[in-house]
Amino acid sequence: MNVRANDGWADRLGSTTRVTLIVLASIFGLFALGMIAGFSYAVVEDGRLPTKPIAYIIFAAMIGLVAVVGWVLATLIRSLKPQTMSGFDRRYWKMWAVVAALGMPVGIGLAMLGLSDQGDGFSLVLSNSPIAPLTAIVASLLLGILLVISAIIYHRTIDDHEERAYLWGSTVAFYFLALVFPLHWLLQRGGLIPALTIGIALLLILFSCIIQAIVWALFKFR
Repeated sequence: MNVRANDGWADRLGSTTRVTLIVLASIFGLFALGMIAGFSYAVVEDGRLPTKPIAYIIFAAMIGLVAVVGWVLATLIRSLKPQTMSGFDRRYWKMWAVVAALGMPVGIGLAMLGLSDQGDGFSLVLSNSPIAPLTAIVASLLLGILLVISAIIYHRTIDDHEERAYLWGSTVAFYFLALVFPLHWLLQRGGLIPALTIGIALLLILFSCIIQAIVWALFKFR
């Protein structure tokens, strides 16, 4: 990699480091946006502003984190110069841009859109509270269609090397779940850990997704 004196900090990073930072920045950005949405929903639900200063400090910190993450992402993406990328790399990053553009509206909608407790209108919902049957059906259809379209776009774009990385990541994540649920069942029967709830199960599945992403990255960028 040729580095010029006027290159920015992102230009001095290797491609693997840039991709890793983009993924991490995106995760932190989504976390911060979720915190901001949760704070805003709590204020609307309560009908008054918080009285404790720490709430405003956290809210300001989340806004600052979003701003920093946005700047980091913009800098990293600008450093991925199209003229220095191969045709496959350009198709690859275009694919991720399309998948992200499809997924973000659906993800935000699933997190925030639902029916109010009175069932007479839409309101912001950031909990596991009941939603109207029509909302559940529409959200399920959108999620299923998004997954199918994203999978088709992804597998039509990647090469054999990434396909292998993806399959290994998915295999390790499957073995993790195949082991952790029976272990939880045995340890719970022994009174060592609490009973398996839907919340714990979802956290374990989320952790398996993180494992899948780590294994995928190790095989893809090694």
